[in-house]
Amino acid sequence: MKIVSVEQMRSLDQQAIDSGITGETLMERAGRGAVEFIQEWIAQMAPAHRRKITLLAGKGNNGGDAYVAARILAQEEDLKLTVFSVCPINELHGDALLNARRLPESVDLKVRSGKLPPAAFGADTVVVDGLLGTGFKGELKEPYRTIINQVNQSGCPVAALDIPSGLNGDSGRPAQGGAVQADLTITMGLPKTGMFTAAGRRHCGRLRVVDIGLPAKAVKQAESYGQADFQEDIRKLLPRRPNSAHKRTFGRILIAAGSRQYIGAPLLAAQGASVLGAGVVSVAVPAGVWTDTPCPHLPASLIVSQVDSGGHGRFNAVSIPHLQGLLKQSEAVVFGPGVGVDNEAGQVLKALLRQRCPIVVDADGLNLLAASGSEFRTMLEQAVITPHPGEMKRLLWGFGINGDFSESLEEKRSEAAVLLARKTNAVVVLKGQGTVVASPQGEFWISGAGSAALATAGTGDVLAGMIGGLLAQGKSREEAARIGVFIHGLAGEIGMPSERSFTADDLPPAVARALQATTPFA
Repeated sequence: MKIVSVEQMRSLDQQAIDSGITGETLMERAGRGAVEFIQEWIAQMAPAHRRKITLLAGKGNNGGDAYVAARILAQEEDLKLTVFSVCPINELHGDALLNARRLPESVDLKVRSGKLPPAAFGADTVVVDGLLGTGFKGELKEPYRTIINQVNQSGCPVAALDIPSGLNGDSGRPAQGGAVQADLTITMGLPKTGMFTAAGRRHCGRLRVVDIGLPAKAVKQAESYGQADFQEDIRKLLPRRPNSAHKRTFGRILIAAGSRQYIGAPLLAAQGASVLGAGVVSVAVPAGVWTDTPCPHLPASLIVSQVDSGGHGRFNAVSIPHLQGLLKQSEAVVFGPGVGVDNEAGQVLKALLRQRCPIVVDADGLNLLAASGSEFRTMLEQAVITPHPGEMKRLLWGFGINGDFSESLEEKRSEAAVLLARKTNAVVVLKGQGTVVASPQGEFWISGAGSAALATAGTGDVLAGMIGGLLAQGKSREEAARIGVFIHGLAGEIGMPSERSFTADDLPPAVARALQATTPFA
């Protein structure tokens, strides 16, 4: 979906009203949609965080959304709700006033023009931030500065309505005096540009978008600052699978990976391909890798080929004929995880690229590309390359792309990804907070899913396999990358209650749950 500016969103809201949708209806849709995401999010937490909610309501429409949410949440039994308003109800206007007056008596409404009591931020409490909306600019005034500081110091899980209070919706910069550090941001209508800057993503946490019923024609005509992928976008790329399908319908993927030092990488990539629905998954590893070293538990469905490497325990020139033969039996290949970066590994990569088969190049394969960029420049028309920021900097240098990315890559992620995609003719997946998929035609998509849970070794191997598995099923490079990146990010969000305890081994089953949550027929 489109990423828009604050002013564009304001215009779209007005066009919705001009088309006959009342402001009251827009606010009701926003509040109801927010509650659905809040309930889903709370259900993923430890049980202690399910029974108390503190809602913070400002003077504008953002506060109105909080009042709607409070009214709907009050229907849930045994849930204690407290709304803290920064002003008396009679100082509100329009739809915010209307919804404040609709609060049921069961909701404890307190007016506070200063510091909130400690009880507002108990250990068993979820905070819903409805203080300031996307129209806020400038310096924080009281009582907002004090309350936002309390929220950030509370340690409570925080869901922000539309945008974290104090964050600039266009630039993503926090106000002088700070901004709410949210764990979940539920934005209304369309995502805003500031949410995809480095600072914006740090403050927003998980992102969700509520469909408030904006006129389709107005949205289509609105200027876009890029595209973001959310569940509804990815769902369109995953049609129902035919009942008449068989294993060959969904393609054959070859995972060429691993070495004596990295025995787990091939398996992680293979699991990623399998869980995304590839029909046949084959792994090629250097001979001896899973016999001379402790062998990981292998799924019974996995096809394993021990490829001759002259006893070196890593792919080299000796391995090329066998790998080329295996590739002829495959619709796509993943190369790179754990293969090493010596010159002979580079020869293997060149041999695979010359086969003109869809390929995902990851991990050590990316460093091989970066080391000899000029040699690979005309060989990547079928490739998806998946760098993390460190690998990205090396690739930019290796392919001779000038630009001030050494210190500012995180602020120019989309720009850098598009430049590299144009230069190499590869589809680029720049991983990290707000993963970017860029095409050689200059289009880019920013993933609306992701989590710090994925910041652990091996999760990138799983992603490479996921994208490769989708390529084997006939998806275009752009579609395979977008689907793989989003489902991977969503799996990190919903995989386990604690981000700290998540490992790459937990990821494949979480991917299956994320895929089912996106579309049950994928």
